[in-house]
Amino acid sequence: MDGLTLALADDLPELGDLVPDEPFWRYPAGGGPGREDVAHLRVWLTAGPEPGYLAVVTETGLAASVTESAGHIRAGLARRYGPAVVLLEHHLAPELAEGAETLDLVRFGADGSPHWSRVWPTPAGHPRHAGLERWMTDYGYRIVS
Repeated sequence: MDGLTLALADDLPELGDLVPDEPFWRYPAGGGPGREDVAHLRVWLTAGPEPGYLAVVTETGLAASVTESAGHIRAGLARRYGPAVVLLEHHLAPELAEGAETLDLVRFGADGSPHWSRVWPTPAGHPRHAGLERWMTDYGYRIVS
């Protein structure tokens, strides 16, 4: 499981309507000013008691570019959608198995550094698995399909 801790299902919002679906979304890439890369961006309104957004960035190019640019991506999304945006990183994970994918929650510490928690896939025997699988059934499989 790459040594990632598992997310808490309570940290993942209920999804409302899909706002934009941008298959060729340009974002500032880490590694230098003026560098850009492309990913698939989908943003949903959240349906919980607090208004907000859930943004899912799917890697479409180099395997590490979204990960390396998480801070820039989060800053751009916050400018566009406000501070109440939850960020998920979705990418193919051929190192796990052919056709494998992962979905990770990206959180930011007080110093602005990103930290990832695995949402999917999760080990069946883990205490957080049932809650995460329920969220995946309700919302997550729509995100990764």
